[in-house]
Amino acid sequence: MGRTESVPEVVERHLVQLIDSGRLIAGQRLDAERTIAADLGVSRAAVRDALARMESAGLVERRQGSGTRVVERLPSSAELAARLREHAAERAHSAELRRVLEPEIARLAAARAEPHHLDRLDELVAAAVASTETEDSVRLDVAFHVAVAAAAGNPLLLTMSELATSWTAGPRLYSHLDDRGRRASVDGHRRIADAIRSGDAATAATAMREHLGEIERVIDENSGAATPSPLSPAAARTRG
Repeated sequence: MGRTESVPEVVERHLVQLIDSGRLIAGQRLDAERTIAADLGVSRAAVRDALARMESAGLVERRQGSGTRVVERLPSSAELAARLREHAAERAHSAELRRVLEPEIARLAAARAEPHHLDRLDELVAAAVASTETEDSVRLDVAFHVAVAAAAGNPLLLTMSELATSWTAGPRLYSHLDDRGRRASVDGHRRIADAIRSGDAATAATAMREHLGEIERVIDENSGAATPSPLSPAAARTRG
């Protein structure tokens, strides 16, 4: 399996996408680190690391007392697009793995879940509702899917699920970068938990499949993978 992305790498890719789409233009000052961190629900350290990576790549300039600005002369759109495509294969493999594995696990969980499994799923959904931080939200997301696998009653599938969560860590982060993604995660988990509680195996598998499809769309949009982001005319004029 390929290397998964860290939180700073995901933040960096998100900011590069804003530049490539023209929402951040040459010379524009970025929000303060604490503001970016609050908006994305990550630590300031992750934002600081992301900006350091972008500075090394020649995308931003950081000056004491004047904050961080997008450089006046940006790399070509082709170079930025290459950055955004770098992990597209990893995201595709992650999504395919989950589509193959998780609906069947949910199907088995609906047939085999015991009361303590159902209580655990409800507990994780409730905790996710209260969560506002990206990293905490990701942790609860992983815990929910592992709990579904535990409810399936097959230790080999549980081990596979635990391995899969490490393999899919990078792409998962993209689905928790904003409130919309976090709501989609919670809503999908609630539908899956309800279907498992009902004992309806077919509905549980469908709920999981639909949830994964929705999360794939969020990941694609947040990572810039849904469609190549064309440069806005204003942004394009700033390039050499």
